[in-house]
Amino acid sequence: MTTVEVVWRGLDDESRLDVASVEFDADGGFVATGRQSTERYRAQWDLVVDSSWRTRLFTVDVEGHAPSSAAEDLDAPDETGGSPEPVWQRHLNLWRRDEGSRSVWRCESGESGDVPGDFGPIGIADDALELFVESLDVDLAGCPLTNTMPIRRLGVDAAGVGERPITTAWVSLPDLAVIPSAQVYSSGPEGLSDIASALDDRVVSVVHYRSATRDVSVDLAVDAHGLVVTYPELAARIDVD
Repeated sequence: MTTVEVVWRGLDDESRLDVASVEFDADGGFVATGRQSTERYRAQWDLVVDSSWRTRLFTVDVEGHAPSSAAEDLDAPDETGGSPEPVWQRHLNLWRRDEGSRSVWRCESGESGDVPGDFGPIGIADDALELFVESLDVDLAGCPLTNTMPIRRLGVDAAGVGERPITTAWVSLPDLAVIPSAQVYSSGPEGLSDIASALDDRVVSVVHYRSATRDVSVDLAVDAHGLVVTYPELAARIDVD
């Protein structure tokens, strides 16, 4: 086992922090736990990925706070000595199993408190499960950690790998809706890895990522574990004390 601690700061939202502790197995895959915090909510999650770099289990709990609660203050005690009380809470369990060449996803969910009126249903509706039969990955909104599974499974952190289309189970935050997300991974442009490595010695390769669902097309700088170092316009790794 190799344990890696990573922190990303949001580039599109400087109040957002993503923190993850990842235990990589020598035979492939990992077990990870982490959180995402912003001025509006805090999400705590756990992720199990098998030796073929496919999601097996994902659990996430989200607490919504008053807008004045800054992300860095979500762990701080309030005036009464406790943590700030959440205005609402949502919970989602997702797990995946293989049936031949198909993925079968199941989910459990719940909520409490004053949930915002513009939130839709949590998770995957029963009549939408067929849309995820080719999905092997959970993709958590705003969290670069969940790019690691397709990067490692598809081998696009090596040079010369062409486009590899996939569909992920994209989990929206903070409402925890799950939608199918069409994405394409490939090796980054020739020579860009050398440039990126010269600028940041954590970087060993560059991966090109495109999401048709969310109109995103970027080059991801990644480290030796396949963890994102820089995700343009979304997040960048910061040093862990």
